[in-house]
Amino acid sequence: LAVAAYMLCSSTALIANKVAISHYSVPGALFVLQIVVTVLFIRAGAALRLLAADALDKENVKIFVPYICSFVLSLYSNGRALAAANVETVIVFRACSPLLVSILDWFFLGRELPNLRSLAALLGVVGGAIGYVCADSDFAVKGIRAYFWVTVNLLGIVFEMTYGKRLISKVKFESPVWGAVLYTNALALLPMLCTAALSGELARVPALEVSPLGTAWVAVSCVIGVGISWSGWNCRSKISATAYTLLGVVCKFLSVFINMLLWDKHATGIGLVMLSLCLVSSSVYQQAPMRAQKIKDELESSANAPSRTVLGAAEAQDATQEEMQSIIRDVDDTPDA
Repeated sequence: LAVAAYMLCSSTALIANKVAISHYSVPGALFVLQIVVTVLFIRAGAALRLLAADALDKENVKIFVPYICSFVLSLYSNGRALAAANVETVIVFRACSPLLVSILDWFFLGRELPNLRSLAALLGVVGGAIGYVCADSDFAVKGIRAYFWVTVNLLGIVFEMTYGKRLISKVKFESPVWGAVLYTNALALLPMLCTAALSGELARVPALEVSPLGTAWVAVSCVIGVGISWSGWNCRSKISATAYTLLGVVCKFLSVFINMLLWDKHATGIGLVMLSLCLVSSSVYQQAPMRAQKIKDELESSANAPSRTVLGAAEAQDATQEEMQSIIRDVDDTPDA
């Protein structure tokens, strides 16, 4: 259910934001509205006792600050990227994030590096991304400048995915999912508001030409914003950071189809083939095990393997069981990052 909810919200969020921004080219102001709606939804739900969310705590706020910075950066840069490029370009760059996240997964979160199959899958994603760039008309006209905001978005996503996983395992919430959603949105409101003001977007809002269709898409994006906030944290707490990122990449298959049905603002035929290579490659990725868990599995396998002599078997089993018990205690005492 957690994965299905996230897939539904993730596959539609990009399209809804793209269409809303095409009507009102003020992405920062749009995200401010989405954040306000999410916070009000949680407060209203808590007041009606339909959900529970932790109150803001000073110590937890300090822990969240680096994540909030990356969240605001990735969210705003995503909006600017959608305003300047097509949906497929944003998806291709996001597809490259698992390669970087898998390295940080190993460095910070205690997982093994990807095996050969997973490494081949991640390199396939990168190869598809390079092919897409070579076939992209924006790159041919503007060069690397065409990808400034999508590159910033990629870097923000990589940090957000890895640090976000550490948050959900280190910060103790009475209501882990809604508590994390409230912290993320409540703490991001002021930075996003300042970003929208400094970029001049808030000053342009009164002069925008309002249309019923544009307003409807803004409302849809706000509803999906609440859904992606909840389903994102709920799903993130159940799988690894790399698997979470790859799941988001796979969801973009549906985004591409919806985008092609809506209008002609999409990639070329070659670009779509390269995008498909990215997404197909991501589907064969296998999550790397925790390093301590891998040692535990190897010891269990060794303990169950037949020995050549009875004496050797007894000595090997005693030594293996003693070492395995020590490893198991270490694994049990270590929180699953």
